[in-house]
Amino acid sequence: MKQNDTKPILYSTSVVSLMELAQIENEYVDHLRGYVDELQRKVDYIKQYSQIGKHPELETEQQRTQFVANPLNAFGLVRRAHEDWSKVLDFIKMVENPAQFEEMDRLMAKAPTEEDMNEALRGMAKIHEIYDLEPADIAKGLLDGRQYMAQMPTPDRVLLADYIYNKTDYRRAAQWYKTALQNETADAQREEIRKKYIISRLKGGSSDEVEKYLAELSQSHEESLPTIDKPTSTQLGCRGLYPARTNLSCHYNFETTPFLRLAPIKTETLNLEPLIVLHHDVLYDREVAFVKNVTMHDMTDSIFGSNNNIIISKIKELDVNGTIKIDRRIVDMTGLSLKNSTTIQVMNYGLGGHFREHVDYIGEDWNDDKNEFLASYGNRFATVLFFVSNVTQGGTLVFPRLQIAVRPERGAALVWHNLNNACEPDPLTEHSVCPVIVGSRWVLTKVLFEKVQMFTKPCHKL
Repeated sequence: MKQNDTKPILYSTSVVSLMELAQIENEYVDHLRGYVDELQRKVDYIKQYSQIGKHPELETEQQRTQFVANPLNAFGLVRRAHEDWSKVLDFIKMVENPAQFEEMDRLMAKAPTEEDMNEALRGMAKIHEIYDLEPADIAKGLLDGRQYMAQMPTPDRVLLADYIYNKTDYRRAAQWYKTALQNETADAQREEIRKKYIISRLKGGSSDEVEKYLAELSQSHEESLPTIDKPTSTQLGCRGLYPARTNLSCHYNFETTPFLRLAPIKTETLNLEPLIVLHHDVLYDREVAFVKNVTMHDMTDSIFGSNNNIIISKIKELDVNGTIKIDRRIVDMTGLSLKNSTTIQVMNYGLGGHFREHVDYIGEDWNDDKNEFLASYGNRFATVLFFVSNVTQGGTLVFPRLQIAVRPERGAALVWHNLNNACEPDPLTEHSVCPVIVGSRWVLTKVLFEKVQMFTKPCHKL
């Protein structure tokens, strides 16, 4: 995983960025409303857009966060800014007003890019796929059992259907095309959507069943297509379907450092091999305020993958002078050395933000740079992850091979050893972050390395 310093800012990869895009859209719509008097013959068209795009209750950070943390609001925001703004601007330019155009062109320069639109689409598609939610439910604001006020208009539904179709997931694409038919649309557009539904069903099924597919169009648009995919272990964890664990233990840790005799830490052992421990109430309110005091311009896109093409979130390395107490607390929790460890990084996830299955240790796909690093510091011995925020829905961290799921809990810290007692990489530590459905997922991360732990590493009896 690394930071990307060359690409333009993407809004959809972080709630922080989406909040700023919501403010920009407010300003954009304000200019539209100021121009209505000069466009009397077009007033109905412009008022229709301004009513959709204006967000009147975004005065406070909490209101802005709540708005963009809902995936339906966030997706619609990105789609409108990417798809609609240029169309509206071209339409109103039919009447000359240079000053107004100049200001709106300035805002257009801040509109989401094609890449940003695709990231928003990918996030929505992941929410649908990982949680196996019904498109009809998502479109009307029913997200994994919770009803919200936000809903998806027809353009949002069709664009998402087109994206999923182009990913060759024809069954899910057909579901979204059918859902798009729930809303009132022009006859020509409705016929086009019906054609796309039939093509999706044919590509995902059989040409011998075309009459069946035509009959489906006359059925209720909320009636779902059968699910044929067997869920993966990660998907089961994200859906809360892992079996209840019976071998957990909780205790107050008085022993790791002398300081803990005065202020013990509430510790929950989730697993022994590999060691996975959850420490409760170890991040304080003032520290939460400090690490969240960032803007989209302070952070960069965190990317992952062999081609560095998978965007995870927005990320920023924190000033070491501001994290001295947090570092001391890590020593109290783990008893491990922080020498040569990574700088603490803050991460904020965006629309459908998730992190696919991966391991933190350096595996066998070594190169010369990694070999040199391993020779100097050893492998990534342990990972420390602080939950800076609760998440309304989604955002769970799962260990699919162990069937362990940990929901974000503000102020808690999850620690796991990536290497076993012989300091060999442990594939059981493979983990994943489930897509955020609703909410803002903030975390701090730090990695501790192997060689400096020679005289501090605990060997746990099994």
